[in-house]
Amino acid sequence: MLEAKITIFEDNREQWSSVIPLPAELGRQKPDEPSAFQVLDLGTHYRVTIASSDVREVSRTAIRLDFDQNGGLVVRNVHPRLTFLIGDPTGPLPPGHEYSVKTPTTVVITRSCSVRMEPVNTLRKPADSAVESFAGDSLRTMQWIPPGSEDDQPADLGNLLRSDEDDQRGRLAVTMVKKALEVVQKAAGSDEFFQAAIESTAKMVDLDHAYVLLRSDNHWTLRSTYSRKNNESWKHEDGNDTEGIPEGSGRLLDRLMLDKQTVIFEPENYLSSIGSSLMLLGRAVAAPMFDYDHNVIGALYGDRRLGSDSPDAPIGDLEAALIEVMAAAVASGIARQKEEAGRRREADLRSSMNQFFSPEVLASLQADEGLLSGRDAEVTVLFCDIRGFSAVSERVGPQRTIEWINDILTELSECVLATDGVLVDYIGDELMAMWGAPADQPHHAELACQAALAMLQKVEPLRQRWSDITPERFGIGIGINTGNARVGNTGSRVKFKYGPLGNTVNIASRVQGMTKQFGVTALVTQSTLEAVQASRDTSVITFRQIADVRPVGVQSHLRIHQLAHQSTPAWNDLKDRYEEALQNFHDNNLTRAARVLVSLMDTHPEDTPSTMLLQRVVDAIVRGEQSVDAVLQLVNK
Repeated sequence: MLEAKITIFEDNREQWSSVIPLPAELGRQKPDEPSAFQVLDLGTHYRVTIASSDVREVSRTAIRLDFDQNGGLVVRNVHPRLTFLIGDPTGPLPPGHEYSVKTPTTVVITRSCSVRMEPVNTLRKPADSAVESFAGDSLRTMQWIPPGSEDDQPADLGNLLRSDEDDQRGRLAVTMVKKALEVVQKAAGSDEFFQAAIESTAKMVDLDHAYVLLRSDNHWTLRSTYSRKNNESWKHEDGNDTEGIPEGSGRLLDRLMLDKQTVIFEPENYLSSIGSSLMLLGRAVAAPMFDYDHNVIGALYGDRRLGSDSPDAPIGDLEAALIEVMAAAVASGIARQKEEAGRRREADLRSSMNQFFSPEVLASLQADEGLLSGRDAEVTVLFCDIRGFSAVSERVGPQRTIEWINDILTELSECVLATDGVLVDYIGDELMAMWGAPADQPHHAELACQAALAMLQKVEPLRQRWSDITPERFGIGIGINTGNARVGNTGSRVKFKYGPLGNTVNIASRVQGMTKQFGVTALVTQSTLEAVQASRDTSVITFRQIADVRPVGVQSHLRIHQLAHQSTPAWNDLKDRYEEALQNFHDNNLTRAARVLVSLMDTHPEDTPSTMLLQRVVDAIVRGEQSVDAVLQLVNK
């Protein structure tokens, strides 16, 4: 059976891990499935539920795992529309595409859900005939000696050099190597890592004390200390701790910085030691720790004190070499710690970015971080307001209202991300989104309209899903505008928020408010319509000219259009007759305009724009206006 190990993370926290059989499909729990984090045998393949049914941002069918002929793990995006992120650094995994990996890799499903996966090479016990085929061959594994057991004997360089038996010397050498490996395998940069390093160093080289010293900004600070006499190690949490640095070490450390090599202090005699700044030391050694650029970042320091029970023998080259090896291990651990911290920061940033950007846009940002810099760009801005929020809040209370609004905003947000838009902000019961930045999107107006139409299609399923609390007037109102804006981090250094600033944003918000006055679900400005008409494919997007309006507080006027799905005979009839009446109104042909509108109201009595235009025509006739003002002055925002 072919297998893979998967680990599911939610907001970078591990939720579940297991070895699963292949091939396997991964996705959100379906209504007929028992619970999340289950492996189900479907006969032809297996299915793993990676999220519960209420986590709606995770698709029910997301990815499929299988093995290729070379032993690699094949990861395939089986979602029809969504693009996921895969790898480190991440790259896009579009619908229908697959990715082959032989090492552990991560797939980012949503801004909060990711799955880490790796192939499992399962070793099976061979059949008896296969075992017999090894006759005459020698297969041996090294015995593991538990720490503290009777066989866990002290291994130091002194015992190794003093032993006369080759077998004993070999065992001691192997034990010393294992001690060094234990240090390397500790968690990089942790207290346990540093303390294991200095303890092993002191015991292997017969040192009274061992220290990890770190260097930053031309100063030495003490990180960890070990005393062999007390068999005790301790950490120094204060990053400015210089008091514990061993007395008399200054000359060695200065020489180490000068030569960038291991330095050994060996007094000529007892008196010369007394008469120098190193009078407290019998012998000492300091090995440098380097970063990748060969800069000294610290030192592994050890000493033998006068009057101790340490061997009265010089610190030889072999002992110094062992200390150098341990210093290199500590330096590598520090480097790994920095790399892991960097990866965590990148993962946190990626998780944060997933809240705002689609996988496709996020991949562009990772390829060019400069895209996040503030700049001027032509963008399309969308505001979507949820109608009926107050009625629901008053009826069911805050807890149920939050569940309701979260579900609705999630569904609407998916429409934005599915069209590679940026989720700029949630403002109460309103959503703000943008297209055209940070990455260049030549067809940003078309994408925004596609997202708006997708949102409108979500209304009825949401109304059915929440039928027990949804008011009759529940719906959404969408306003869209295209124009130049300043885009960048419009938040602060404390809270990141990528989005636009400028009059383009203000007009989009005003247009959204106009949807209430005109009784329609979606309105766009003339600039958006022109950008869509110049785009790639507008066959599924139609518009009806509604009016020329002057919003409150705005000097210039706007021409607004209703956005609708692909035309139908009824829609075409409404659109053509209304626009005919509107043109007659603009041309001062009021009688003709009134005749068309009365006929239109007979077949489309629910059309609010027709009612409003008819009222304007009648008012102009009653006042006897010779020349009508085609621009409607709005009195409400």
